[in-house]
Amino acid sequence: MLLVGWFFLLLFSSNMAELTATYTTNGPVAQRIASSIPYFPFKGIDRFYDIGGMLAHPEIFQLAIDSYVDKYKDIDITSIAGFDARGFILGPPIALALKKPFIMLRKAGKMPNAITGSEYKKEYEGDNAAGGDTLGIQRGAVKPGDRVLLVDDLVATGGTLLAGIELVKQLGGSVVECACMVELQALGAANRIAEQHPEIAVWGLISEQILTRDGEAELQADAADAAAGQGEPTQEL
Repeated sequence: MLLVGWFFLLLFSSNMAELTATYTTNGPVAQRIASSIPYFPFKGIDRFYDIGGMLAHPEIFQLAIDSYVDKYKDIDITSIAGFDARGFILGPPIALALKKPFIMLRKAGKMPNAITGSEYKKEYEGDNAAGGDTLGIQRGAVKPGDRVLLVDDLVATGGTLLAGIELVKQLGGSVVECACMVELQALGAANRIAEQHPEIAVWGLISEQILTRDGEAELQADAADAAAGQGEPTQEL
């Protein structure tokens, strides 16, 4: 029985190693995750990717988290920092799996005992009339010499990531990498970050090219089917 147990453990480890070695942002694992993420027009963005579809399918959510963990498990990381709000969804399970502390990066005024950075602008409307926000982090969350992985869902212009990088550096830490679900490459976040912080890369779990679910069109098709008495969803995972 013990030998059988060891056999299956070795087989599982081999499969995980193979998955890690062959993972690509447009490969079969990425395509499975992408199949659960529709896009909608939202706050001036034509294609805003909604990870709520992925969260509704625990097995796909787990697959996404496992893929992040496989990528970063052998990298020297002190802590994981996630951006309010969807970085709070992705970051904690990654941090738990890697057995690292999780740090919240929130808008100013949302946390006690926090340090705030300079104002930054996002791809959509912020807290003030000019579209700006200010990011905060709790005192002591990052210590000198810490190596922090930043996590968010969607990277567009890179303004939020830059604000997070500056806060981590302000406290004496360094950013290992910026991990996201998807980067909108046409908006140039990676290039913008590389210009100011050439040592920091942006890595997206899924290529934007395989995110093809038009959520608005699916809703319209579902409504038409319901009116016709069919009532079947347009997408099955």
